[in-house]
Formats: sequence, structure tokens, C-alpha cells
Amino acid sequence: MADPLEVFALPLGPLQANCFVVVQGQAGLVIDPGDEADVVIAAFAELGFAPAAVLVTHGHFDHFGGVAPLARHFEIPVYVGELDAAELADNGLGVAAGFDIEPVAGALTMSGEEILELPIEVLAIPTPGHSRGSYTFALGEKHLFSGDLIFQSSVGRTDLPGGDMDQLLNSIAGLVRRFPPDAAVHCGHGPDTSLGRELALNPFLAPLRYDPEHHW
Repeated sequence: MADPLEVFALPLGPLQANCFVVVQGQAGLVIDPGDEADVVIAAFAELGFAPAAVLVTHGHFDHFGGVAPLARHFEIPVYVGELDAAELADNGLGVAAGFDIEPVAGALTMSGEEILELPIEVLAIPTPGHSRGSYTFALGEKHLFSGDLIFQSSVGRTDLPGGDMDQLLNSIAGLVRRFPPDAAVHCGHGPDTSLGRELALNPFLAPLRYDPEHHW
């Protein structure tokens, strides 16, 4: 029997973006380390092994502020959507917001849907809307790491460069059609939720409830 998948949320940095440590047996991944790389390093020291990779859902500084020191410490690859890769390399919106973020060099870019051949298999799905290069990482059928695409009773903002509400709704609709209602959504900020809960109760998803096949 395969080892169970364990997910640990670490809200990091001044914006308390969720960094997720995902563990299965003696394998681990880090998703969206936005700050405080030392906290993540200490977590893996307690676990007794190193993560295999860093996955970044999108190129906003509060989700990648800890990536460079973490990748350097463990000597592991970083994956990000091709359309957001430049933001990791030039500090994204961090400078404008007054944050000095170490740029991330040499990230592996994803274009289109990809299976990442890592010790824990990851399906990387483009889900633009909050940013042009936003991705959702699916681990099996029951765990979706969606960054700032969707929150409990809300959705990601679309007023930043690259944001688009129609794209965002289409991205969420694609996940709803593809994954079961009880699939856990591990959000970039705040508590976890599920696709079914958000489809039923999220006021921003009312268009999906009434016309789930429509493309905006």
C-alpha cells in the first residue's frame, strides 16, 4: 500500500501566504514558499530528508519570496509557469510593494499541461486569471494546490497585471468539470476548502452554478 499523502500549511511572510509542505513517505515537495525559507528548512530538518522540488503557482512575490534561498540550500529545481517566469527573475511586484525579494534564476518553466516526474507525481494544469501564468498542481484526484485562483467564499483578485476575471472563471470551471466535488482545494491564503463547497456557496461562482458549460 502506498504511503498516505500528508499536507502541512505554513502561512509565511507579512501577507501570510500559505506555503505547503507535501510529504509522502520519505519524499517531499514545497509549494509557494513566499518567505521565511528558514522555517521550511527547519521543517525538513525535523522530517529528516530534503524536498525534491519547489513548485510555484504564480509569479507574485508573496508566493516566491523564499524560493531562491530554499532552492540554493537544498540544491533542488524550481518549477513555474512560463508566462510568470520573468516575474520570479525580476522581483515581480515586490519592488512596487516595498519588498526586497531575491530573484530566482534558472527556474524550469511549464507551458501547457504537464506531468512533473517527481517522487510525488504532480499534474500541472494552467489556470490563468489571477495572473497570466498561474498553475494549479493536482496530486491525484483529491488535492489541488491552486495558489490565488480560488479561496473559501472568494476568488483571486484580477486587477493586477495579467489578471482577467473571465479567464479565472473558465479556469475554475475546468477544475470543477474535471475533479470530484470533495477534492480539497489548498488555497494560497486562508483555510482549505473543496470544489463542491465553493461551487455551492461561493458568490463569485454563481455563473458556474447556472451555466457550467459556458465559456466566458
